[in-house]
Amino acid sequence: MMNKYTDEEIIKDLRQRKRSCIDYLYKEYFPLVRHHVKQNSGNDQDVEDVFQDTLVVLYKRSLEEPFTLKCSLKTFFVSVCKNLWLQRLDYKYRLMYHADYSVYEDREYYTLEDQYLKEEILEQNRLLYKNLMKMSPECRRILQLYCLKIPYKEIAAMMKLKDEVYVKTRKYYCKNLLRKKILNDPECHQFLKNYGNRNHLRLD
Repeated sequence: MMNKYTDEEIIKDLRQRKRSCIDYLYKEYFPLVRHHVKQNSGNDQDVEDVFQDTLVVLYKRSLEEPFTLKCSLKTFFVSVCKNLWLQRLDYKYRLMYHADYSVYEDREYYTLEDQYLKEEILEQNRLLYKNLMKMSPECRRILQLYCLKIPYKEIAAMMKLKDEVYVKTRKYYCKNLLRKKILNDPECHQFLKNYGNRNHLRLD
């Protein structure tokens, strides 16, 4: 039977890389990470990656002297998980469809305040990525290559399409289709209600 750990015991045993502590974190914290990532457009591999990355962050923090928290360790762990997933989702979104806003600087860990401030962007990116994944493979690929600033002529050659005029026309169609999908998404209506007008959802 697995021992019940206090937050202090977790930090102590984590510093020593005790297997029993790692197993305990998997049992108690992994389901929380899985729930959040899968609720926000992630898959099983994303869950595993984010959990491992969060564990690394926690381990690095545990080596700090003193290591103090203003919340429970579980709350801290979930907060770090959310921010790491936000970064991954932001990267996926920017790779698939360019948006005009600043990229976050890499940081070793995040505070709860950071999470609250970025919640709006997380929801925006989730909506964009969710609806992009519902589009045809051709539309997704054209938008992806367009975002990477590949010339239309090269996109046509890479995808074996008719010519650059066709690609440009399809890009325009796909971009507008994505916009319509997002604005017709019931979750988008809630987003706009929570965060304001449609200017938040930039698709140009």
